[in-house]
Amino acid sequence: MDSFDLGRLTDHDFEVVCRDLFSDVLGIPLEIFPRGRDRGIDLRYTGPSGTTVVQCKHWPRETQTTLIRRLIKDELPKVRALAPDRYIVSTTVALTVEGKEKLCRAFAPYVRGTGDLYGVDEIVAELLRRPDLVRRHFRLWLSSTSVLQTVLNQDRYLRSSWLQKRLPGVADTFVPHEGFERAKQLLDTQQVCVIAGIPGVGKTTVALMLAAWLMGNNYEIHEISQDINEIGTLWRDGSRQVFLYDDFLGSTALETPLNKNEDNRLLSVIREIQETPGKALVLTTRDYLLEHARLRHDRLVAPDVSDAVSVIRLTDLHRRVRGQILYNHVHHSSLSPDDKRRFTDPKVWHPVVRHKNFNPRLVEETLRLSARRGQDVAAAMLENLDDPRRVWERIVENELTDEAVHLLELLFAFGSAGLNELEESWRRYRTEVERVADGRTFRRALQLLDGTMVSVEQGQVAFHNPSIEDYVRFHLDAGRARFPELLKALVHEEQVHRIVSAARMVDGTGILARLREHEPTVAAIVQAMGDDVETRLWDENESQPTRLEWVLEIAELLDSATLAAYVMREALPPFIHYEHFSHLESLADSLAVSPLVPSAYAERFREEATDAIHSELLESVEAGDWYWSIALYHQLRRTPSRASREQATEGLVRNALEELRRLAAEPEREPRIAYLELLEELVDFLLKQRAENELPEEFAVVYGRAQRVFALREAERNKWLQEHRVQWDPSERSDVARDHALVTALMRKLNDTH
Repeated sequence: MDSFDLGRLTDHDFEVVCRDLFSDVLGIPLEIFPRGRDRGIDLRYTGPSGTTVVQCKHWPRETQTTLIRRLIKDELPKVRALAPDRYIVSTTVALTVEGKEKLCRAFAPYVRGTGDLYGVDEIVAELLRRPDLVRRHFRLWLSSTSVLQTVLNQDRYLRSSWLQKRLPGVADTFVPHEGFERAKQLLDTQQVCVIAGIPGVGKTTVALMLAAWLMGNNYEIHEISQDINEIGTLWRDGSRQVFLYDDFLGSTALETPLNKNEDNRLLSVIREIQETPGKALVLTTRDYLLEHARLRHDRLVAPDVSDAVSVIRLTDLHRRVRGQILYNHVHHSSLSPDDKRRFTDPKVWHPVVRHKNFNPRLVEETLRLSARRGQDVAAAMLENLDDPRRVWERIVENELTDEAVHLLELLFAFGSAGLNELEESWRRYRTEVERVADGRTFRRALQLLDGTMVSVEQGQVAFHNPSIEDYVRFHLDAGRARFPELLKALVHEEQVHRIVSAARMVDGTGILARLREHEPTVAAIVQAMGDDVETRLWDENESQPTRLEWVLEIAELLDSATLAAYVMREALPPFIHYEHFSHLESLADSLAVSPLVPSAYAERFREEATDAIHSELLESVEAGDWYWSIALYHQLRRTPSRASREQATEGLVRNALEELRRLAAEPEREPRIAYLELLEELVDFLLKQRAENELPEEFAVVYGRAQRVFALREAERNKWLQEHRVQWDPSERSDVARDHALVTALMRKLNDTH
């Protein structure tokens, strides 16, 4: 039989559960009563039958003897003063028959019998009879022993050491809110949820709790760390799996949102997951990065993605939720009991929960760092809310050693890095600035930062959270690094890419000024890396034209004639046979508008690129490759060209008819939305060429299939739009006065050392 570890609940969690549980048990609407210091009321109902009071004592580590002594000493006088018609005790302490009888005698006539005394065993028994109530209380559901065994004994279900470390702690401090409910309902209906919001608002927390929710239903969690292709490797037919892709568009605007064609692969994976029972996908991103990516990738505006987006807003964190977040973090922090008690004072907690910059991550980091450093945590929290940069500024600029700061500066250029490549780059930097550059010093710097500023997982070093990375960018922009030496220490083109991207941000003018100041150094590094296959930027999704287009952007940013000349020299044909002709077209567009490239060169390049695409198209048509041919055909149509497409059109029609014949001959399978784009492309081409009557029967078959898939997609979308309405208990909505009273009562619980 299942049970619950009620000790994992906070005092407030326990009161809310008791309110709903005893409202159902007693058949009366109990309310949480914001008590004064001496009223002794937790839950109350006043009606025709009189007043009922439920006293909640969440003391899971205390003995029955201590509980009885405290109740008789502290609560009995208050009960006599209140004189309720009925008094019920609910506690997480186990009560024996003898203990109940002793309490019955002491609290008579207010306690009507031992049935009004609920110890932990009686509470668990009542909860087991009400599974729907348990599922309504996410933190209670999470305390279920079967769920805990799944979440905490994670070898079978949790395939990530990072998640294994994060999930239990997040479960302790998480507070469900409207944003979480929206995201959970999206995941229930769509199997895919994209969680967006500002930095630190709790996107990753919500994603982890959604994953925990699915783990409780025997899903395995797989972390996606690089790109969407990992899902194909991890996918196992017949297994329940949820894929968690945190910061799928990068953690800052410095990173390229998606690799070439990854937007198409992402859309395909989303559709595949939506059509496969037992699969789920949770993605997170900063909201401004999502909007930026949508401008660059049209496919991210498709209903499959747009309908799955749930934005976590600061308004979701109304005052009561903020108070619970602050309480949970203080309650579970390593602060001393005296420091925790300071937060019982409204003069301390009230400015925090009402602050315009309230941010769960900032609260967490302030508590974590202040506990280590022994500073005035209440004052530090307000100072950090007033200026979020302060959390890291004092540490980086005043407390860290120079070798540790140099490591952070280089890690910013990497984003994340393997230990070996980070040490190699660090040694170069230290040598350039004439400081000790041995392995022992590097390890000492890494040890100093690990767990506070950076995390080291399986030989990979990354920032502990994005706010630290944001601060290091500010540090570089303010001119606090040895910039020429830093540039010379870079070992990969990706590092140059990130620093240049930082310079292009609105608040990157300082970095841009230093890049322009050291333009000869930048130009030399970029050219040298282009000649070295081990260091250059492009990978399987990139190509030489994409790299040259990037170099041209740097040339324009720095007004570098040297880099512009390099691009023109490297871009000359012959063009190597490869599949990314769209990259060639994009480079031609960039050359045409660049102020650093003569127009005659740009025109000549476009003509030669167009001829190359045309030749490839003819070869593809001759080979009978319909799908590659039509892709090239569309590219050629968008390119001003001397080459005529008429020569290829006849062969394209022939290939399209052959593909039509093949599809029509296949037995019809269950309609799948993922096939719609391919079917539409074939049908549209034949209609535009007026070739549908060449094979009328086959065309009718394929056209009918396309219509059925289209109708299925529209029906599913309309159904979701009509049915997807977040149901949120109106009683849970914010009321300023009530919230203040509830948070005041909640914070006072920090006085209780039990």
